[in-house]
Amino acid sequence: MKKIHETVLCALKELELTYNYDEESGVFDYRIPTDNTSYYQRLLPLEELEILISVTNFPIMIPEDKRFMFVNLLNKLNLKLQLGYFVLDPEDGELTFRIVCPVDKGAINMAIVIVAIGNGINTMEKYFHEFLTALGTTTALTQPQNSEEYHAYA
Repeated sequence: MKKIHETVLCALKELELTYNYDEESGVFDYRIPTDNTSYYQRLLPLEELEILISVTNFPIMIPEDKRFMFVNLLNKLNLKLQLGYFVLDPEDGELTFRIVCPVDKGAINMAIVIVAIGNGINTMEKYFHEFLTALGTTTALTQPQNSEEYHAYA
C-alpha cells in the first residue's frame, strides 16, 4: 500500500490544487500563486525510504555571475532555518527550498503534507524580496508555464 502517496493525493485534493502526476518518477507538481509571484512546487513520496520530499522553486534562475554571492547568502539563511533548507544548483542557477519529512512506518497524515507545502511557500515568500534585492531587481517575474523547463527532481 502506498500510504505516503495516498496521503499526498488527499492533501492536494483538500487544498483544491490542480496538479500533475508523473507515474514514472512518482512526482506531483503544481503551482501556487502568492501576492508576489507564482511558485512551482513538487512533492515526491518515497515509500521505500519512508520519506516525503517537498521542493519549491524560486521563480527566477540565478545568473552565473551572482551564484557565488547566493551560495554565501543561502548558507547564512540555512543556519537559521528549523525546517528545510535552500539549495542552489551550480549548473543552471535553479534555487529551491527543500523539506524532507521522515515517515516512519507510514506515520503520515494530511497535516504533515499541508505543513510541507505551506512551509515551502512561506519560506520562499519570507526571503522573496531579499533575493530580488540580491539579484539587483524589484521585478517579480514568474516561472515558465511549462514544468518541463525545470529538470526533474527524481
